[in-house]
Amino acid sequence: MRKNQVIVGVLLLATAFLVVGCAKPPQQDIDTAKAALTAAEQAEAPKYAADAWDKAQQAMNAVNAELEAQQAKFALFRSYTKSKQLITDATNAANAAKDAAVAGKEKAKNDAKASIDAAKAALDNANKLLADVEKCNRAKRAKEVKKDLDTVKGNLEAMKAQAADIDAKFSKDDFFGAKAAADTLKNAVEPIAKDLDGIKTKFKCK
Repeated sequence: MRKNQVIVGVLLLATAFLVVGCAKPPQQDIDTAKAALTAAEQAEAPKYAADAWDKAQQAMNAVNAELEAQQAKFALFRSYTKSKQLITDATNAANAAKDAAVAGKEKAKNDAKASIDAAKAALDNANKLLADVEKCNRAKRAKEVKKDLDTVKGNLEAMKAQAADIDAKFSKDDFFGAKAAADTLKNAVEPIAKDLDGIKTKFKCK
């Protein structure tokens, strides 16, 4: 009886060792996590969701470190229980990065569009003020005004070309670049418009 119990115990122990020893990396789950990370990168997460992208990369690094740690062990003692949880975390982080990238890109697009519209509105206003001053006889008779108007006219023409360049950036999905350029243009146009408005007021132009 005792001998049979010993044999059964040995067999159970051997079976347990075999089960552990047969543990293999959860390759399908690993592939899923990698695919999710690739999808996040293709959604431009590094550009539009940098923080979420960093978290996803760190989560995948943790997976790789754990897999390497298990591979360094004797096959009999490998376990991928922790690896599976880390892989799940990495997959979730990658999916979150992708979603954040989509939202971030849409926000960047809307922000750029708003800045471009504001810059163009400022440019249109400056050109209207210029036209009003050019029609004003009192202003045209002032030599210093005529000289300044020639300079202003040239500057506004150059700014019109800048606006076209900004549209080109936007059409290429360079939303950050387009917004920065539009904000710079608006800041350059507004003082010109203010000066033109001051001339209108001084010479009582209609």
